[in-house]
Amino acid sequence: MKRRELIKKAAVLGGLATGGPLLAACAPAATAPSPSPSSAPTATASPTPKPIRTLKVGYLPLTDFLGMYAAIEQGYMADEGLKLELQAMAGGATIIPAIVGGSLDFGISNYVSVIVANGQGIKIKAFSDSAYGTKASPPFAIIVKKGSSIKTAKDLNGKKVAVNTRNGIVHVGVMEWIERNGGDPSTVPYVELPFPQMPPAITSGSVDAAAPTEPFVTVSTSQDASVLSYYLTDLRDPCAISGFISTDDWITKNRDAAQAFHRANTKGMDWVAKNDKTAREYAAKYANLDPAIATKINLAALRSTPLVDAVQFWVDMTKKWGLLDKGSTLKAEDLFVKF
Repeated sequence: MKRRELIKKAAVLGGLATGGPLLAACAPAATAPSPSPSSAPTATASPTPKPIRTLKVGYLPLTDFLGMYAAIEQGYMADEGLKLELQAMAGGATIIPAIVGGSLDFGISNYVSVIVANGQGIKIKAFSDSAYGTKASPPFAIIVKKGSSIKTAKDLNGKKVAVNTRNGIVHVGVMEWIERNGGDPSTVPYVELPFPQMPPAITSGSVDAAAPTEPFVTVSTSQDASVLSYYLTDLRDPCAISGFISTDDWITKNRDAAQAFHRANTKGMDWVAKNDKTAREYAAKYANLDPAIATKINLAALRSTPLVDAVQFWVDMTKKWGLLDKGSTLKAEDLFVKF
């Protein structure tokens, strides 16, 4: 498929749906004999630094990508010869067209947008996994204003609910949760709203409910909102959310860079698991977040390799909700590069 056709298809997604110790040498005494050339010690050469390669990366300034943030801050990316130019964007559904068009090398995306893209013939694959929601630490929630009459899924019938993009993981997840819990998602007017705008929309009453992710769940509940449901992890625990993706063509041509990022990202995730306090400081920095809020947020579970069954759940959901042809043979394992 020609790039022009891929870009056109990808544009549709925009409406759909991260010094060693110094050794001091002592000078020999003036009377000491000079060593002969044959007995002189051989100097150890310093390792040659890897050439720096700059990559343009589309991301959301959220806490889901702490592995990447830590890999930057801890020098793991530089160790791999990579410099990342991070470009904040609205969501995976806007990042995919930018990747296909060539203005980004790679970026993050929720798995529903990745599945929808592949269903439309756009060959997008994940080469490093990222965020999972768990019941122990759920990053996504449906929130309502404190004191709201909305207490159940059925109470959302006919009410305005904010989602970041239509036909992405948030929208599909909200619809599925409403249906499973006795409501009728077909009666709900879904309002597209970026995550940072959801807390003030709840405060002003311009929407009846919203479905933000962290840190905006905690921002909202620290003001005048309460959680109706941690809907994604109510649907599945653990729940696959997002990964680092690019076109199959870019990954094939830049396999060394993709592998280098994956190695650094994995080291960053391992570091985050052992350094919660500093990791939350990185979250505050990269998500432009009040440090006090950063200490309270639910952090997504991080994985550098995918849980295929958790991603297959979203393949099944996209078929159910009409975003992927029911006769499609696409499987979760088709969405990942194996290094």
